[in-house]
Amino acid sequence: MTERFLIILALAVVVAAAIVAVRAWSGRRLVGLKAGPTRGLWNALGESPDGRPSLIVFSTPSCTACRTAQHPAVEAVEARFGGALRVLKVDLSRRPAVGHAFKVLTAPTTVVLSGDGRVGSFNHGFAPADQLAAQVSAVAAPASSR
Repeated sequence: MTERFLIILALAVVVAAAIVAVRAWSGRRLVGLKAGPTRGLWNALGESPDGRPSLIVFSTPSCTACRTAQHPAVEAVEARFGGALRVLKVDLSRRPAVGHAFKVLTAPTTVVLSGDGRVGSFNHGFAPADQLAAQVSAVAAPASSR
């Protein structure tokens, strides 16, 4: 009985350590995107900043969560902000270089860019509409206070 408990405890410690390591690694990747030059990101997209916040939506045709959850959330945010927000959709199966430039790990992934093109927020996996709207508002606020 004690052996089983120790095995379960050891597995829990290993899982917790793995989670901490992955979060730290992912956090370093995000810091690199936020601090680094953004020209390469925009070149990969084939676009340039236009003064509006941008929401980049990465998906694949086979991504069920993209179709059933992420795209409706993005449409709600797009409707809320209207022309004040630019939404760019990237199919990772057709444009893998863009995903590589943004260091995308999974679909869906969403990235919020400020009006001057800097990375504001990065969401691996599904991001609900309220979260995306708050992230867009956060990068739009500095531009409106100038």
